[in-house]
Amino acid sequence: MLLEIFLSFFKVGAFTFGGGYAMLPIIQREVVDRRKWISDDEFLEVLGVSQSGPGAVAVNTAIYLGFRIKGILGSIAATLGVVMPSFLIILSIVTLFRPFIDSHAGQAFFSGVRPAVVGLLISVTIKLFKKVDGLHGYILFVLSAILLVFFSVHPAIIILSSALYGAFFITKEIKAKQLKAKEGN
Repeated sequence: MLLEIFLSFFKVGAFTFGGGYAMLPIIQREVVDRRKWISDDEFLEVLGVSQSGPGAVAVNTAIYLGFRIKGILGSIAATLGVVMPSFLIILSIVTLFRPFIDSHAGQAFFSGVRPAVVGLLISVTIKLFKKVDGLHGYILFVLSAILLVFFSVHPAIIILSSALYGAFFITKEIKAKQLKAKEGN
């Protein structure tokens, strides 16, 4: 199982360009759709926790998912898997391909990769947006997007504020629904 975790996250790290957020749809496809280690709802929870901590979101996600799947050793396997390809690729590029990076072909390569990464980010945003539930969720989504895009508020502040909002307002709503359901029985 540890080797399977390592190889799954190694594949994610090896075939994703553009950084942590670009890895999220690939991680989701691997751990939710393909391996069925967790559900879509659990993946959203993982993202919330992963984004609230310092560091790269893909690494935080690997740490959390690895732990959730197989404890400390799973966390180590997932983290090594997701980080090792980047480390090896960058090491190779620095030592072997420096002339290529500065060439017209290298510049063209990266100019082609960037729009594809944006497409991946949009696809994960749309897929996750479909999981937003209720008026509170839509309000938090719109407010978060505005704060991020127009006011450059740090994501950790938005996540912590949203968690507090959820704990205060949405908890009351859930309790009211549960009470109403009990009364109906």
